[in-house]
Amino acid sequence: MNMRQVEAFRTVMMRGSMTVAAQELRTSQPSISRLIAELEASIGLSLFERRAGRIRPTPEGLSFYREVERSFVGLENLAHAARDIRALGTGRLRIAAMPVVALGFIPRCIKRFKDQFPNAAISIQMGNDATVTRWMSTSHCDVGFVANVIELPMVEHELLYAIPGICVLPPSHPLETKTALTPEDLAGEPFISLSLEDGARARVDRAFADADVRRHHVLETPFSAAICALVAQGLGVGICNPIAADDYRHTGIAIRPFEPAIPFYGHAMYQTSQRDGVLLDGFLTIVREELKRYGKGDSAERPAPPLKRSNRPRHRSR
Repeated sequence: MNMRQVEAFRTVMMRGSMTVAAQELRTSQPSISRLIAELEASIGLSLFERRAGRIRPTPEGLSFYREVERSFVGLENLAHAARDIRALGTGRLRIAAMPVVALGFIPRCIKRFKDQFPNAAISIQMGNDATVTRWMSTSHCDVGFVANVIELPMVEHELLYAIPGICVLPPSHPLETKTALTPEDLAGEPFISLSLEDGARARVDRAFADADVRRHHVLETPFSAAICALVAQGLGVGICNPIAADDYRHTGIAIRPFEPAIPFYGHAMYQTSQRDGVLLDGFLTIVREELKRYGKGDSAERPAPPLKRSNRPRHRSR
């Protein structure tokens, strides 16, 4: 079996006629017949029924055609990838992110990115820290955005932000008249917490314990975005990542600073082999610029630190 035989078979299947296939491939009808016969002999299958000068694919021929199409689609994808590599270095950027940035922040960055790299192919997937880290470990994505960093072979990371959490209130809540909120202000309020496994949950709990304030816990969730959605429904108040809160301003929730400051962290992870890639560098530059709007975090107002490998696990929160 060779590619010329397979191409002849595929063209006959697509055009329904050996004569038309011959015209498309710029050869003769007897040549197409010979190539099909050679293919049938090679693979041991009868691909067509020949009756009264007409051909019809056999069930085996239809099954074989499906496999041929899969192969040709793969070849076409390789051709497209080669074209993109010539134009943009890598051609494709695969992004994985935790929900706090995947739902709104990353799409805004992608919009800017597409202005600079209109022909770049982009895929984005969302998962929790464990899922994104697993994808990075198997090279399923080129860049991952997580709160908690663990060391992986051939994967590097950098701190993107360390920004103070904010308090979110339902629309028209009495506390929205205050410019900033403290644990004492939230005493007795129905409170929507981050889940116990989230690193920020312990920091929030500590702030209220230090102030000797008891909360009325009504709900918990591992995601800041879910806190905002629940608050928008009037189910309570919460403390969350301000990046998530931005995506819910349209719901009318009130967003206020919270004191004492409770930091929320975010990191970028990327394959060592991709660190000098044009697309990765361009995208991370946009991410850093977009993060400047959130004020003075550990990295929000300074140049990005040098790329480096992590030396130990770090446990931080969304």
